[in-house]
Amino acid sequence: MNALILTSGGLIAAKIMSAWLQTGNSVAALWIGSKNLRRFLRRDRALGTAWSVGTMARRFSIPVRRNPDLSTWTNADIAIRKLQADVLITAVTGQIVPERILSLFAGRAVNFHGSVLPDYRGANPRAGMILDEKADLYGGVTLHCLSRGIDKGDIIGFRRIPYDAERGFIYWEVCLARAAGSLVQSELQNYLNGTLRPSPQTADSGSYRKVRSSELTLSSTSPAFRIKWLCDNLGVSGQLRFCSRGKKIYTVSHFIREIGPQTFEGEKIDKFAVEFDASDARVRVARYRGWAPRWRTVMYWLEIARSWVFQGRGLR
Repeated sequence: MNALILTSGGLIAAKIMSAWLQTGNSVAALWIGSKNLRRFLRRDRALGTAWSVGTMARRFSIPVRRNPDLSTWTNADIAIRKLQADVLITAVTGQIVPERILSLFAGRAVNFHGSVLPDYRGANPRAGMILDEKADLYGGVTLHCLSRGIDKGDIIGFRRIPYDAERGFIYWEVCLARAAGSLVQSELQNYLNGTLRPSPQTADSGSYRKVRSSELTLSSTSPAFRIKWLCDNLGVSGQLRFCSRGKKIYTVSHFIREIGPQTFEGEKIDKFAVEFDASDARVRVARYRGWAPRWRTVMYWLEIARSWVFQGRGLR
């Protein structure tokens, strides 16, 4: 089978793509929604073949392109027909696939969602679950058919992977990626071969969670313990922000320390950190720049290696 894969990259998408290729299938093309495709590919390749969609695309000579918005791209169906793809896989992408494109795949359009559906539908379920402190209940990955409703298609299979705050976000993401690969090798193959029937989702069941930018922005109205909690759980994901009084946005990687009581001074921003008043203390957090992406890559490799040792698997 020949698949068109829509993704924004990351470990989960890479393991899905790797498992798809390992089961003897092929990839017609890789469509990326990133605005800067060259920068995306450069960062994505840091994790090596089995954990990078960019590296696999280069190794297997898979065409990669930045596709226009599918909802407004009038020639999308023509481009898809030229690829001769018979399966559509969306994996960790914010792209909404319109019905006219779904009709081209005759029931062979599927999506991998980062929660156990029907709970936590939406574009950023992992952050939503962590913010609600529900990731130990609904953490996991679900494979479902694409439909008109957002994350409401029939469920082909799922894996429960609870979030462990002590091990952190990266360990969780590695586990989710391995679970997604397992779904490709078993449930997805059985579904496409016609030996597995998906289960409909119950109407009006579950929940939809939209993560607002304000929830991922560190604020002077939050106490120090909350700022530290956010940094400890979501800092490494690269989603936390600090907005200065000049409305400039800085990405935050981790909590450095609580300096002392409030000083009622403005924020202090240097090359490596941001210092500001929380609602009950003066705090200092690290900026996500320079060494931070490289250190995150090292952390990913450590978690990948640890999971390899514990599961007795090689890094294919």
